[in-house]
Amino acid sequence: MMNKTSPALWLKLILLQALLLVAAPAQSALNEPQRIIQEVSDTLMQVLREDRDRLKQDPEYVYRLVDQVFLPHVDVQRISALALGPYWRDATPEQRRVFQAEFQRLLIQTYASALDSLSAWDIRFLPMQLDASATRTLVRTEIQQPGGTPVRVDYRMALRNGRWQAYDVTVQDISLLASYRNQFTAVAQRRGIDGLLEDMTARNNTRR
Repeated sequence: MMNKTSPALWLKLILLQALLLVAAPAQSALNEPQRIIQEVSDTLMQVLREDRDRLKQDPEYVYRLVDQVFLPHVDVQRISALALGPYWRDATPEQRRVFQAEFQRLLIQTYASALDSLSAWDIRFLPMQLDASATRTLVRTEIQQPGGTPVRVDYRMALRNGRWQAYDVTVQDISLLASYRNQFTAVAQRRGIDGLLEDMTARNNTRR
């Protein structure tokens, strides 16, 4: 069975970081990948101000929110291939399709579960340069909880069809993608790709 605690904790930090960019530079100073994070933040901040009670009472609303606000900025195809590791090459087109769909459901549900316990953190973007010809970049940020030490949260993003999308997040140098890949490949090694898909589908259905 896959361990799901660490990714959930990291996603809580990521959500906090995306929601509360109170120490970010002015909008005009942001480059495109940073601006995307800022826009997600602004949208979710408004939801938290206006619909916090609904977030607690309506799970379907939370799932739709994550699907509509976060997922368009995640390169699900790239992260699926990377998360399945060497088993992606061996998977049939149908197995790839099912894995990508179930992994997307897992991401939505894990993000949604992290929305329940948000609190105010100070966040800032760290300096970065983005060349006009770049197709990949690293957006570095820090989040600060009152009385705590700063937490590094970095986004790896790639340009696909003219849009910047995230395909990995690291918290204090620990990669969310690597964590999922370790879990998925361990199950696939024991039970094969079909066994992994059965495990993911059962877990997603139970959590929903």
